Amino acid sequence: MGTLDGKTAVVLGASGQSNFGTAIAKRLAAEGANVVVAARRKEPLAELAKEINGLAVACDLTDEAQLENLFSSAMEKYGRVDMAVNSAGVHAAGTIAELTADMIRPTLEVSFIGALLFFKHAAAVMDKGGSVVTVSSLTARIPGPGLAAYSGARAGIDYAIKVAAVEYQEKKIRFNSIAAGMIQTDMTDMFFAMPSVVQAHLDETPCGRMGTVDDMAEAALYLADDSRSGYINGQVLDLSGGQQMGHLPRFDL
Repeated sequence: MGTLDGKTAVVLGASGQSNFGTAIAKRLAAEGANVVVAARRKEPLAELAKEINGLAVACDLTDEAQLENLFSSAMEKYGRVDMAVNSAGVHAAGTIAELTADMIRPTLEVSFIGALLFFKHAAAVMDKGGSVVTVSSLTARIPGPGLAAYSGARAGIDYAIKVAAVEYQEKKIRFNSIAAGMIQTDMTDMFFAMPSVVQAHLDETPCGRMGTVDDMAEAALYLADDSRSGYINGQVLDLSGGQQMGHLPRFDL
């Protein structure tokens, strides 16, 4: 038996072969949870849902009606939602001098506006308390060039969790964030193909290794599970091997 037996988790951003959402969904299911997996395209979710005996729901984080449908589908299938994890994100890079409004908006729509609405609709169905976790970034903690839009959006939602923790205290819903360092996923494979980039990060990481999607899955399980972290609320958990104490490697743009 697992600590999440009988509970239901919703995990958004779980459509990749190797990404945070997929790893988190598998870990929560292994601990006994019923897991609803979601992403923009339903087809890639079907295999994962079958593997973990869960439910796949197509959901675009930038469409509030689809977010509402995601949580109503979870309620219809399982009758409750105890945990919700948002791992959706888009990478945006560009120096401030290069940015345009059109370049900035997609990042804000996903990483701030969409994440905030995810909080809203997750909390709306958590009648017996619960835990909401969002995935953020090390770059929201320490600055790097070319990351103003991406890091700014992540930093904004990291502060919003604190507001949410206060606003939903009467419902006993906890809100926390995971600030992830450089971890190899489908989205970051290109960087891990460059040994100099990996070594530059290792040089700044006291733990002496790069993080993994399994590290992320364990962190998400910890924050999602009331039996493990029931007294942690409004917190940003650094998942970067200590790199958050230093600085990002400097590369020429």
